[in-house]
Amino acid sequence: MTWDALNQSGQEFGSPDIDYDRFAARWDSDPILKKLVDRFDGHGVVIKTAHGEEQPEQGNPEKKASNAIDSMAMAATKKAMKAD
Repeated sequence: MTWDALNQSGQEFGSPDIDYDRFAARWDSDPILKKLVDRFDGHGVVIKTAHGEEQPEQGNPEKKASNAIDSMAMAATKKAMKAD
């Protein structure tokens, strides 16, 4: 999550803006952050999840989305054909 996205989410709850330096200061003194955040850098934070972090895809994201939609459509078609 980027710092901008984190700050936009926090604004809905009245939280003050946070940046790398402020977060780093809290990181050292707040063990709960270490349980929730995998890592952070100048771009933002990576939240820990049960599934682990997905690696960012490289290449043309529009083409990859099209390929994913094609794959889902083919899977749905095969499933529908088996049901008949």
